[in-house]
Amino acid sequence: MKDSIKKSVAYVVENTDNIQFKYRVKNIIEALGGNRRWSGKCYLKNEIQKINFREINILIISRQTEKGYKIIKLIKIARVAGVRVLFDVDDSIFDYQDLRLIKDSVQEKSLLYWIGYFWGVRRIAKKVDGFLCTNEFLAEKLKRSFGKPVKVIRNSLNEKQVEISEKLIKEKLLKKDKNRDFLIGYFSGSPTHARDFAMIEDELMRFLEKNEDARLRVVGYMDFSQKMKKMIGEGKVETIGVVDYLELEKMVAEVDVNIAPLVVNDFTNCKSELKFFEAGVVETTTIASSTYAFKKAIKDGENGFLAQTGEWYDKLEYLYKHPTENRKIAKKAREYALKHYYGKEFLEEVETAYDYFAK
Repeated sequence: MKDSIKKSVAYVVENTDNIQFKYRVKNIIEALGGNRRWSGKCYLKNEIQKINFREINILIISRQTEKGYKIIKLIKIARVAGVRVLFDVDDSIFDYQDLRLIKDSVQEKSLLYWIGYFWGVRRIAKKVDGFLCTNEFLAEKLKRSFGKPVKVIRNSLNEKQVEISEKLIKEKLLKKDKNRDFLIGYFSGSPTHARDFAMIEDELMRFLEKNEDARLRVVGYMDFSQKMKKMIGEGKVETIGVVDYLELEKMVAEVDVNIAPLVVNDFTNCKSELKFFEAGVVETTTIASSTYAFKKAIKDGENGFLAQTGEWYDKLEYLYKHPTENRKIAKKAREYALKHYYGKEFLEEVETAYDYFAK
């Protein structure tokens, strides 16, 4: 198979019930479905004995840490078979200088836990031939840390999301002229974003207090301040637990604006812009912090908004007062999302990365 026109990649994952699997493996393999040059297959770590190294060109270890030395052994077998081995990394989970930053973000894990986690990641990173990651900022950190080649494959939309988005947009257009609340969406996913939310809480509360028909929808786990809990009791804030990604897409489509605050530092600059493009595909405008990925994707005032502390209130107020302009910006966000995170351009990005390492 290695000598045929079509080449193949094999992904090795820890499990399939996390966000990394969806964006870094499942969506990519799906995008390769009709491709004549590359195909992809996924194996759980406990299935690695099933991998036929004569039939693959590249082995990709999806974000995980070393446990029981299975991965290191797998890398050695791949080397003997002449197969390139890559490590797919979607966060700064290897640079010891970022230990405090990740500990502050993920407070339920101890510093000792993260030291061990980073050590395991670095052990794998030192053995592989190169890396795949989500943006150029993270790529540069990987190059500096390990001196090996890195290619960017961005997070992406899948076929089902795009298909459903068209239906959700039609439903949104039917409702647009009805009298209803101005709904702000914050889709946190986990309590790790408590510090990010706290950064804009005062501006957000001021906006909600001023505008009687403004509401906030929070989806995911979140630790709220006493002031925000009072607003929940008053019905100004709606809280919803974690939902699957298709239900999440529906909820994102229902809001007037999606907010994505992040404390900007080296750790958050490595994060993906998925909150922007997943809102964009359902024609929902995003206001986001000025992290590296958001700044690359969002043209301020054109397909979304970038905001620093002190600017969130004004940008929310602008969208509240200019619904027609909000719809124009949301349409631009959808156009951008479909062009860069789905279809031909995304597939070319995947192919270019694979081709580079297959040479």
